Amino acid sequence: MRCDFTVMDRHLDAPRGPAPAGKLVLSQLKPGSSMIGAPAPSLKIVLDGEERYTVDGRTVTVRPGQFLYLDAGATCIGTNRTTTIGMCLILPPDRSLSRRSDIAGHDPVLGRALVLSTGASAMGRRLKDYAERIARDPTLGGQLADELTAAVEQAIAEPLAESRIAIESLKAAKADTRRELHRRLERARGFLHDNDGRSVSLTEMADIAGLSQFHLARYFKLAFGRSPIAYHRGLRLTRAADFLAAGAGSLAEAAEMTGYSDSVALSHAFRKHFGRAPQQWAMGLRG
Repeated sequence: MRCDFTVMDRHLDAPRGPAPAGKLVLSQLKPGSSMIGAPAPSLKIVLDGEERYTVDGRTVTVRPGQFLYLDAGATCIGTNRTTTIGMCLILPPDRSLSRRSDIAGHDPVLGRALVLSTGASAMGRRLKDYAERIARDPTLGGQLADELTAAVEQAIAEPLAESRIAIESLKAAKADTRRELHRRLERARGFLHDNDGRSVSLTEMADIAGLSQFHLARYFKLAFGRSPIAYHRGLRLTRAADFLAAGAGSLAEAAEMTGYSDSVALSHAFRKHFGRAPQQWAMGLRG
């Protein structure tokens, strides 16, 4: 049994029925709203535009560089105010990816709807890659639907588990408050992944998250284990390390592409982070 694939170019007045092997939908929608069924867990990614989902009385927004994990449940409403391109993967209805233990049937920590950055996990990056390929050539949708479904089913547990740890680490009494804090922090984290070629200030991150600099720094470290500046430095240096490991260019080029002033500044940061100079690190890989 194969996963269904369809292109959605108009809004729905009523939810479509479930698909036993799952369903992959490429959406190319003008402004409007749709009634969306949720017979099984699903992932919704936006490539261009913005989508808002009203889920159990709450509204969540998904922008480019983000994807929504939505657990099974009541019908929701999807709205876009501008022309929007995105993709939805509805998993087979007999699959449950989250631990359901509260009275509503959804994970008591994650809740029903969780917005994550595509750049912050291998699965998110892979989901974005598939979505971009299918958006460029919709004829690939039918060919890649089963492959994508299998990949997501295998990998989605990791970002969900990481999100659960992050949310539980936040010091707030109410579950809704912890989830809202995580949503803001995840938005800032996604910004860091999208800007690993330059230095980013705490002011920029705080503005993206809608938090004060103090609260951003405090809660980011609680959720992700490092300060936002240290987290971003790690992203930039990892990018430089991958560039050098691939033999793609010189140390000066690696410095330029990651926002360091010169090769000396990159070497100093690299040694401090990895414990070895870039040349020694690259030689170790080749050895």
